[in-house]
Amino acid sequence: MRVYPHFVFTGFSNCYLVAPDGPGEAALIDPGIFDGELLKLIENNKLYISKILITHTHESHIEGIKTLSRIYKIDVYAFRDRVLDFETKVVRQDQKIKCGDLTFEVIELPGHSRDSLAFKIGNYLFTGDTLTAGLIGTVVHGYARGILISSIKQKLFSYADHVYIFPGHGPPTTIGVERLYNNALKQEL
Repeated sequence: MRVYPHFVFTGFSNCYLVAPDGPGEAALIDPGIFDGELLKLIENNKLYISKILITHTHESHIEGIKTLSRIYKIDVYAFRDRVLDFETKVVRQDQKIKCGDLTFEVIELPGHSRDSLAFKIGNYLFTGDTLTAGLIGTVVHGYARGILISSIKQKLFSYADHVYIFPGHGPPTTIGVERLYNNALKQEL
């Protein structure tokens, strides 16, 4: 399996291309935009996008769906039944998403938004805006902050320290680093 990060200037967000070791079906996580650079990455590696996984429906994570749907026959997976004008395949906690030889596990993480999800495959965790390097997602009030912190501690911190986190914004990190150094979570321990 290969993971290709793609930085999107729209909202300074990250999109991830998750692909098999060779050519074949691949998934995009949070396509904030679909540009020529991402198209070249997909085509040069002889990949075909069949699945789009959405961690949450903030604009900087979904705008690329419009263009992708004109190029590829895609299924969109999200917490909500519609993203932009597209019907989705609604997913919930512990469901699996198959994409060729790849299988993603769905993790519900409410708090940053009501529709926040993470996707895990092997030792890779795609967390959207829920957990980033040194930070947790923004929230609208204290109650949501409590839900977010509880989600992170109960669900994400149950994984081993060496599990890599690929967030919606900023650089990658690991569960172990966030457990030790994420000040937002240390204050709540």
